[in-house]
Amino acid sequence: MSQSNFDHLLQQYLAGECTEEEEMLVLEWYKSLTANSDLHLSPTERSLIEARLWQTIKSNVADQPAMQPARVKPITARNWFRTTAAAAVVTLIVTAIVLYRQPSGKNNQLTMVLPQVGYDSLVNSTGTERKFMLGDSTLITLQPGAVIYYPAAFTLSTRDVYLHGSAFFNVHHNPQKHFKVHMNNELTTEVLGTSFNITQNKTDWNVEVAVVTGKVLVYRGAQDDNAEANSTGRVLLTRNKKVTFNAELNQLITSIVDNPLPRPDSKIQAGAGSQPIKQQFVFEEASLLNVLQTLSDAYGIMITTNNAQIAEYHFTGDLSKYSLFTQLDIICKSTQTTYEINGSQIIVKENQNQ
Repeated sequence: MSQSNFDHLLQQYLAGECTEEEEMLVLEWYKSLTANSDLHLSPTERSLIEARLWQTIKSNVADQPAMQPARVKPITARNWFRTTAAAAVVTLIVTAIVLYRQPSGKNNQLTMVLPQVGYDSLVNSTGTERKFMLGDSTLITLQPGAVIYYPAAFTLSTRDVYLHGSAFFNVHHNPQKHFKVHMNNELTTEVLGTSFNITQNKTDWNVEVAVVTGKVLVYRGAQDDNAEANSTGRVLLTRNKKVTFNAELNQLITSIVDNPLPRPDSKIQAGAGSQPIKQQFVFEEASLLNVLQTLSDAYGIMITTNNAQIAEYHFTGDLSKYSLFTQLDIICKSTQTTYEINGSQIIVKENQNQ
């Protein structure tokens, strides 16, 4: 049988349109693959694959639209047997893909997330990002390949979801219930109401949490209210800050986001005095100390000098059309200084190469 003919047969099988003889052909093919397979999966890996497969299969059986949580309709024993066998066939194929793409090594603590009892699951199996809204009005944008588990309604003291992969969260503010994103019981991101990105690197399995607005608490350890006592590290992030969980070093490393954005409501001022300028980031013979303080206030990032002499340098220029790091490049070129990022702050110092 050619590959195209078998693909067509498998589609008929999933649709329940095969004869008994054709069903036996599919099952015999599956058994032969199983007998010759050297693949070994951990329970966690099997759980993730199963969740992804059943999301698709249940959608086919219940004829649900894409990206909507599936509700399984009652099916006959014959259809149940057909669907189960089909899942097994597809599992073997997907398993090979997962293991082929998975990097070697032991530093993959955050590569999987266990299915949660009583939770709905959503899988973005497309090649583009997908948006959906939780029951509390929190907006989530799932990146391709991401999986999230969430309850139909948040009835507990906290709003807990479980994520594998990358996603953007715009969390609805609720001071009575903290919102928590868990990744494989290892890394937790906790907020009241804010927006942030979680990015999981598919090569080294590092996880990055970057804050867009508000405050975010990131920590390792237990998923309970006593997280401080049970965690191995806690990092409080504000606007334009990020933390990276390094899987190899087992550490949380703080830094600044790649493209910091100024606060839209910031009242930018230049030079001494209290008169607001007509345009943001326009300076005329302003001290470097004042220029850097203006940037600090606008971006919410500590930007300072390493000595008092540099702080008295002066700068004139229009920086309103540039991003933060380009602004700093222009300032440093004009004042013959340089800057470095030290954790979540920026330090301007003398340029030793001049």
